[in-house]
Amino acid sequence: MVITKWLSTKENKDIQRLFWPILIEQTLTVTIGMVSAMMVSGVGAFAVSGVNLVDTLNAIIIAIFQAIAVGATVIVAQRIGAKNVKDAGETAYQSITFCVLLATIFGVTVMITGRHILSFLYGSADENVLEASATYLFYSAISFPFIGLFAACSGVMRAGGDSRPPMVASAIANVVNVLLAFLLIRMGFGVQGVSIAMLCARVLAGFLAFFYLRKGIRGVILPGGKLRLTKEVLTPVLRVGVPSGIDTAFFQVARVLMTVFMSGMGTVALHANAIGNSVIMFMIIPGSAFSMVSITMVGQAYGAQLFYTVRRFMKKFCICSAVSSAVMFMIVYSLLNPLMSLYSPSPETAEIARRLILILGIMTPFLHGLAFCLPQMLRACGDAKATMYISVCSLILLRMFGSWFFGVFMDWGVVGVWMGMFLDWAGRGISFGIRSFTNAWNGGRKPMDEVKQ
Repeated sequence: MVITKWLSTKENKDIQRLFWPILIEQTLTVTIGMVSAMMVSGVGAFAVSGVNLVDTLNAIIIAIFQAIAVGATVIVAQRIGAKNVKDAGETAYQSITFCVLLATIFGVTVMITGRHILSFLYGSADENVLEASATYLFYSAISFPFIGLFAACSGVMRAGGDSRPPMVASAIANVVNVLLAFLLIRMGFGVQGVSIAMLCARVLAGFLAFFYLRKGIRGVILPGGKLRLTKEVLTPVLRVGVPSGIDTAFFQVARVLMTVFMSGMGTVALHANAIGNSVIMFMIIPGSAFSMVSITMVGQAYGAQLFYTVRRFMKKFCICSAVSSAVMFMIVYSLLNPLMSLYSPSPETAEIARRLILILGIMTPFLHGLAFCLPQMLRACGDAKATMYISVCSLILLRMFGSWFFGVFMDWGVVGVWMGMFLDWAGRGISFGIRSFTNAWNGGRKPMDEVKQ
């Protein structure tokens, strides 16, 4: 009876309409990413190493475009909630323009300086690895504007309550990526073939997302005319996007530093960590999907001055994230043996990986929603700067120091590094929870739904 009621309410139907396409999109992205990695491995170990090195750099750069997209999602959702469709369209238009221009600047810069960057960071790597990295980085740089276009357009569409077009665009692009990469690798193009396939997929995803958005989302129409960027329109977007970008960039840098800690722990530790990271990617898919949905729902409610509804959403999405993480852990753990066999681990590696996954399964339902879903909702209320301060401080004081202390100083190995990660999750979750509970996002005022006359 309770489940039937939950599924039948308009609010939860809106959540489901957003959630399922995002879940499918995220699942496809993770799954096809694994398939792509397997295809690259057929080229050779040097190709896998080269692509992985570039993907680490790409994650930091792409985080900047995605942060601008988050800012656009928040402000457009708030404008829609306030029934200000004209301003929502102008915000969407300028956000997309700014994101593509910024991505183009980054792309040209990386195309010119890419080899120097790789030599500076990874100069000790084998020559064939650096060559593979340079090829993949060059094509990645060309694709940056289209990543920015897809991220910004997808954010605007989700802000309007329609997550299906980004899913369709992503699905088509991912399939094209796999098929084209397979064909080009078979034709002997190697890393260049993988790079071309990646570029074509990103170009296609960007244009498809823009095509869908031009058709209009919930009455939000992109205005025509000359390209323009105005301070009045972009400032609110950047107030959310810049702190979010700094937060995400620090997060990616911290992940790189964690690999530095583990680099001296041996192949067994690195292999176990790789298996654990793959499992994390699957376990957090539903939680990440709820996180993306929450930006739209909370942003629209905040824009409509429904502050009590915002507070209720914060509780609701954290619970949804926790329950979905628990369900995913049960699914993953029941399939753990066949999943582990894909990585051909040694008995010692398998034992460490199982320990990591078990700890992950215990911690994720309690901490992941508070640590990663709740801050997205705080950003959707415009509370981005405080969220950034909490995240960065937690990363430095808890994750980085904790990983070194437990992993290196206490000699707990990769398990200690992960304990530092969970310590960071706990610190974030507690801090964001306090900020939510004390209504700091609402100026400390008791949240109430404003009654529009």
